[in-house]
Amino acid sequence: MAEETQLTLPGAEEEFVREAFRRFYERVDSSAISPPQPERREFGLGSWVKKIESRHVSFQNAQELKSYLIRNTPFYISYSTAYYEFPDRRPMPKKDWLGADLVFDLDADHLALKCLESGEHEKGWVCEECLRAVKDETIKLVEEFLIPDFGFSPEEVHVNFSGNRGYHVHVRSEEVRPLTGWARREIADYISGNGLNRAALFDEREVPGFPGIKRLEGPRLDAPGWHGRVARRFIQLLEAGKLADTGIPSALARRLAKHAGEVVEGVKRGNWDTVRMTGPEKEALADKVIASAGIDVEGFGGAGGEVDAGVTFDVSKLIRLPGSLHGETGLCAKKLASVSDLSAFDPMRDAVVFGDEPVRVKCGRVPRFAVRGVDYGPFEGNELELPECAAIYLLCKRKARLWRS
Repeated sequence: MAEETQLTLPGAEEEFVREAFRRFYERVDSSAISPPQPERREFGLGSWVKKIESRHVSFQNAQELKSYLIRNTPFYISYSTAYYEFPDRRPMPKKDWLGADLVFDLDADHLALKCLESGEHEKGWVCEECLRAVKDETIKLVEEFLIPDFGFSPEEVHVNFSGNRGYHVHVRSEEVRPLTGWARREIADYISGNGLNRAALFDEREVPGFPGIKRLEGPRLDAPGWHGRVARRFIQLLEAGKLADTGIPSALARRLAKHAGEVVEGVKRGNWDTVRMTGPEKEALADKVIASAGIDVEGFGGAGGEVDAGVTFDVSKLIRLPGSLHGETGLCAKKLASVSDLSAFDPMRDAVVFGDEPVRVKCGRVPRFAVRGVDYGPFEGNELELPECAAIYLLCKRKARLWRS
């Protein structure tokens, strides 16, 4: 009689994953998991059940940090965006704050995506569409705001995958380090378009030589800052047939599309009244294009994506340590060598650190997913053998248990 199969005892998954994490930290170079000036940073450590269970921890150098990760192997490790004179002291004022990097956290979990709205998968699961959309928002933040508008150099902007659902953008510059939380809020307002003076972008002006006749004048394509951004975004949406998707009244979107060529030529000259619009239509057009052109900072409006407000404003915030493993996925919070590498980056291929050794698991309900270009699932109650890289992903997602017979 065959022996009855059964799930492993509680805690086995935790120990299995911890050992895999430990092996990773043993082989990784200490410089790959150490932030600049580690001795000035506060660290937070997380368990199998809580992302930050303890904080006010400090390390004197990269090797000490690596040794700790090998000996204790937390499932999560975060570090402060701030620099301190005494990072392990408490309460916070005793640390003597010295400044902080400017950091943006973009998360697919808060984007308005069809895969979530249609119920294709639950919130918290991440599919290819999720990862593609949040990467696009990250590129937009860097290439349309941080570098051209704020003047940061590509060498000052550092991007890493969060290890789960998004990306972290770190700006390390002597200019931003002393900024207060309120100053950082102003930066977030600008990026989201919050408080943007619409009247300064669009204005009713009398047509020269035609007394009493007015037209709507607006930004040109080549204008700097928000003016040019709004013009370029409008034409992009118009030519892609996506104006109505932003919430612009459908009747107006149809009229603009019908005369698209004439409208584009008008916008190039700053004439936004090629197609006559009512007052409410003009306001809707301005609002929706501005929202679509910005990066949404939580609680500040916009529709382009989401930057976690707490990370940007909080000058003592802890954030995932680049190069470390994420306890909810087993993926690496991979640092990109340069901003230009972001377009080609694929988290489910490039942030995978485990191999193909077979692991026997019993799955719960699992949507389709891909690891290293190989598709898996969907599963529901399946007992099967998976490569270690896929098995650890499901174990960390709490979508599978180890299985033995």
